[in-house]
Amino acid sequence: MIIILTACSMLIVINFYTIKTLSATRAYVNGESHYSKGHNIATRNLINYLFTSNKKYWIKFKENLITPMGDAKARIALTKALDKETIKQGFREGKNKEEDLDDMIWLFKNFNGFSFFKKAIIEWKGGDVLNAELYQTGVRLQKKIEANQLDFKTKIKILQQLDYINNQIAIKEDNFSNLLGNGTRTVKYYLLLTNIFFICVIIGSISIYYSSMLQKLINSKQELNQQKEQLEAIIKDLERTKLDLNTEIIQHKKIIGTISHDIRSPLKYIQLIAKHLTSTSKKAKNTITYKYANSIYKSSSQLYDFTKTLIEYSKIYIEDKDYNQKRYSVYDLIENKKNFFEEIALNNGTKIINNADINLKSNINIRIISIIIHNLLDNAVKNTNTGIIEIGAQSDTEKITYWVKDTGVGMSPDIIDYYTKLFENRDPEKLILSTYGIGLHLVLELLIILKGDIVFSNPNNDGTTVTIDINLK
Repeated sequence: MIIILTACSMLIVINFYTIKTLSATRAYVNGESHYSKGHNIATRNLINYLFTSNKKYWIKFKENLITPMGDAKARIALTKALDKETIKQGFREGKNKEEDLDDMIWLFKNFNGFSFFKKAIIEWKGGDVLNAELYQTGVRLQKKIEANQLDFKTKIKILQQLDYINNQIAIKEDNFSNLLGNGTRTVKYYLLLTNIFFICVIIGSISIYYSSMLQKLINSKQELNQQKEQLEAIIKDLERTKLDLNTEIIQHKKIIGTISHDIRSPLKYIQLIAKHLTSTSKKAKNTITYKYANSIYKSSSQLYDFTKTLIEYSKIYIEDKDYNQKRYSVYDLIENKKNFFEEIALNNGTKIINNADINLKSNINIRIISIIIHNLLDNAVKNTNTGIIEIGAQSDTEKITYWVKDTGVGMSPDIIDYYTKLFENRDPEKLILSTYGIGLHLVLELLIILKGDIVFSNPNNDGTTVTIDINLK
C-alpha cells in the first residue's frame, strides 16, 4: 500500500508539472505571436511613415514596438534575476495574459539550464537586438524627415534595410518557436515515459496487493471453516451443559424448598416457643429461666433470619436475576423493614427513622434491594444501643441512593478499609471467606450484580454511615 500511495503521489506531482510546463510553453508561444504581430505592425507603420511623412504612422510605430520591447525588458529582468514585479511588468507590456505570468517566470527559472531553452533564449535575445536596431533606424528616419533630407534613393535604401531587419526578426521568431516546441515535446515525451513507469508500478503493486489479499481471504476462509467446526462443537457442549444446569437448578429448587419447609418451620416453632417462655418466665420473675429462654429466642430469631436471607440469596442465582421488575414504592419497602426490626431496636432503646422520599418509585430488583436493606439494618440494630438509626433513599436522573446511618459503636478504620478493598477488588473467594461475618459480604456481592457502589464512613467516630449508589441507566 505504501508503494501504491507513493507512486500515486508521484504520478499526481508529475502530471501537475506536466500541465504546468505545457501551460507555460503555450503562454510563451502566445507571447511570441504578440511579439511578431507587434513587430510587423510597427514595421508596416514605419514604412508608411517613410513614404508619407505622416506623424500618425510614427506614433503607431512606437506604440506597436512597445510589445516586443516589453518582452525584451522581461527577458533582461529574468536573466538578471530582478524582482518578480519588474518581470511581470515587462510581460504585461508584451500583452501576455496576467494568469500566465507566474508560469512563464517558473518555466524560465527552471528550464534555463536545458539546451533547447538556452538556444531559444539566444534567438529571443537576437530578436530583441534587431528590434532595438529597428527602433534606432526609425529614430534616424524621423530626424531626416523632419530635416527634409530624404530623397527617393535614400528611401529605397532605408526600405531595403527595413526589409532585411524584418526578415532576420522573422527567422529569429521561427527559430524561437521551433526550439521551444521541440524542447517541450522532448520534455513531454520523458514525462510521458515517467507516467507510464509509475502507472506500471501502480498496476504491478495493485496486482501483487490483490493477489496477497486473495490468498489471505482463502486462508481466512479455511480458518473460518475450522473455527465454525470448533464453534459447532462448543455449541453442542453448551447445549449439553445447559441441560445439565437445568437439571441442577431443578434439584437446587427442591433443596431450597426442603430447607424452607424442613429447617425454617422448626426454627420458627422454636422461636415462638422461646418467645412464649421468655414472656412467661418474666411474668413469673424466674430469672434463670428467663435468661435461658431469652437467649434461645434471640439465637433462634437470628438463625431464622439468617436462613431466610440465605434462601432469598440462593433464589437470586438459581432463578432469574431480573426477578420482579415491576415498579414499587421504595418508601413502603423501607417501612416494612423498619417495622420488622423496630421491636428489637426498641428493646435496645433505639429508634428507627424512615427518611425515604415517600413518592420515590423504583423497578430495580426488589428481592436484591430487600436483602441489602435487611442486612444493613440488621448490622445497625446489632451495633446501636440507646441511639437512632436513620434509613433513607432519594434519586436523580442518573442514580438512586440508599443510606443507613446509626449512632452506634461505629466501624473501625480497619474494618472499613477491609470492606472497601474487598469491594474494589471484587474477589469472589474473599467474599466467601467472610472474615467479619457473612451479612456485608452478601451485600457486596449483590451490589456487583446491580453494578452499584458502596461507601462506608464514621465521621468523628460517631456511628456508621453506609451509602449505596445504583445507576439507573
